Amino acid sequence: MTTDPIVAEVRANREAIFAECGYDLDRFNAHMREVSERLKREGWVFADRPIVRRSPVTYEAAAPESFVLREDPPAATES
Repeated sequence: MTTDPIVAEVRANREAIFAECGYDLDRFNAHMREVSERLKREGWVFADRPIVRRSPVTYEAAAPESFVLREDPPAATES
């Protein structure tokens, strides 16, 4: 498998930043947000994706069913 030098550079930089943040994901995310906001103020354009909120999935309840399983039918009784 060949290694793309650009991907390797991006991963190495991410690892270095993550190490600077003490491998704390919250600190890493906060740092990345700060850098993004600074770059936006400097005029860099970001390809931000809009947040799409979908309505939650609902399931229509069917008529209640009996979940009793019998292996053999009850024995017939003669009266």
